[in-house]
Amino acid sequence: MSRWDNLLNLANRTCLATFGVPVVYTPSLETRMELGGTPISLVGVFDEKRDIVTLMGSGGLDAVVPHPVVEIRVADLGIDPMTGDEVAVNGLAYRVLDVQLDGKGMALLHLGQSVDPFAV
Repeated sequence: MSRWDNLLNLANRTCLATFGVPVVYTPSLETRMELGGTPISLVGVFDEKRDIVTLMGSGGLDAVVPHPVVEIRVADLGIDPMTGDEVAVNGLAYRVLDVQLDGKGMALLHLGQSVDPFAV
């Protein structure tokens, strides 16, 4: 491993130790039945960011849309993250909508609501 890779790994570990929160990652039974839906506990950096989108084309109505993400170390997970898996953060369940690997051992998971917010 190069000196740069060592420094990057140290920076990632420091960010997780400083800003990380407990995350429970559960592989989907639909795509990875062999894992049995066994939850995996790890630490990730969670961000409840919001995006502003314009509805009905230019000149339309602006709306704020939730776009939560969590960044994790793939080595801490022990498996490759996949769309359709579930992530629980701060007691809320999310479904993984997209996975972006950075090529240096970290993954940014774009999350969506796992359950119907209007269900009673």
